[in-house]
Amino acid sequence: MKTKFSIFILATVLLSSCEDFINKQPLSDFTSEEKAVGTLESKYKSLSDAQGDLNGAYSKFKQDIFQLENFVLNDIQSDNCYLGSDEVAAEEFDNVSISPLNFKVGLDWEEYYGMAGSATTVIENTKLMTAGTITDADKQQIIAEAKFIRAYAYFDIVRLWGDAPTLLSLVPPITSQNIDEVYPLFYPARTKSDVIYDQIIKDLTEAEAVLPSVSHGAFKATKGATEALLAKVYATRGTKASRDYSKVVSYCDKVIGEGYQLEPEFDALWNADNKFTNESIFEIYFTSESPNWAYWVLLKEDDGSVTWRRYCTPTHELLGKYEQGDKRYASSFIFKEAPYEAFYPSKNYPFAYKIREKSSDIILIRLADILLLKAEALVEMNNVSSAMAIVNTIRTRAGIGALNTAMSQADARLAVENERQLELVLEAQRWFDLQRNDRVVAVMSKHKDKNGNLFIKKGVKSTAILLPIPQTEKDKNPNLTQNAGY
Repeated sequence: MKTKFSIFILATVLLSSCEDFINKQPLSDFTSEEKAVGTLESKYKSLSDAQGDLNGAYSKFKQDIFQLENFVLNDIQSDNCYLGSDEVAAEEFDNVSISPLNFKVGLDWEEYYGMAGSATTVIENTKLMTAGTITDADKQQIIAEAKFIRAYAYFDIVRLWGDAPTLLSLVPPITSQNIDEVYPLFYPARTKSDVIYDQIIKDLTEAEAVLPSVSHGAFKATKGATEALLAKVYATRGTKASRDYSKVVSYCDKVIGEGYQLEPEFDALWNADNKFTNESIFEIYFTSESPNWAYWVLLKEDDGSVTWRRYCTPTHELLGKYEQGDKRYASSFIFKEAPYEAFYPSKNYPFAYKIREKSSDIILIRLADILLLKAEALVEMNNVSSAMAIVNTIRTRAGIGALNTAMSQADARLAVENERQLELVLEAQRWFDLQRNDRVVAVMSKHKDKNGNLFIKKGVKSTAILLPIPQTEKDKNPNLTQNAGY
């Protein structure tokens, strides 16, 4: 089902591996009939055409990668969750020992590149629309929203694979006049991660200048969502020693300045009817008529029963970290009877509880995440007291006591890391947090199984921080090199 999508990507997008190519003007739209080389014409004849494709780009947020795969990547692959199911491909993630042949790696690659390609299609075709078919304001808005979507896709791509191909324009039909120029574009090499980050920042800063301010969640690109993504990008790019943490703080402050507020009751965030709260920044919208299926793979059947092993069973280590009275515990996990006892007694089995119904939205960015990201940056700037004041704001809502604001920088790093784990569990954050802070090997090497023994007995290699390039993609494209360790 997914193979044709991969072929579509390689056959329809221009992928570049240097900065000059990124800025190269497209020759023509791959969807149009063959034209003379250099002829540019948008496939969009009206505003509704552009909006239709933009809606299609947004729909990519409803793919597998956001309904299951990100939880496998971040919660199951980390110390947050055991693999509750018995899927062989997911077991490789649970054991941090992933093969280039793993179909989930190929699926993630295909869907992220499909998302980036859809956004690029919107950007380039909208740019080419003439004044008589669209107003300048509508053109800029659509392009800005599509740039947010493309940046979102590439940010995950670069975090998952490091160097990777980039698609930033449209491939023209091959003709006798352009074959030498166009044919190699179907077999792109990997773009350096620094160049990818440059493009992500370029897309986001250009989008930020156009998008509207909204002080509550939306399934739409907004100024706050763009600033939140920029904060995450600056907190991740390069080595810890090379990062400009003042920019992280600056963008977090911009998000805070948009007017978002912490929801007074943590549990209210996960009420299926409580959509687009003031804490939410960007969330994927679902209804009973157009449902998510994440609730089904994580929690229950339609009738509330559990008849097969669900994904994302919280680890004993994780549950043991919650302090007495922490409200987040009961909001994040629910204990039910299960017809199995793989990790817990069957009569009292924990399940993921943040996506509770088929009509539940999936929150991708919220204010607590950005506040704790600011705290993380402040610790790196050795402003521990201010960082711990933020952490204590999050803890107060959770109903637990404040931490000492005068702790050491080393202790503060661990305190912020711990608070992010407990606050953001089952929101596809943990692996990226460990990766960003060079903590994958240290944490996962000590990860315990249900009996308190080492979960990963052979150890965790530093090369496991990145995913392998899918072998299916390497087989089609000889210019794709493999990541180290695979």
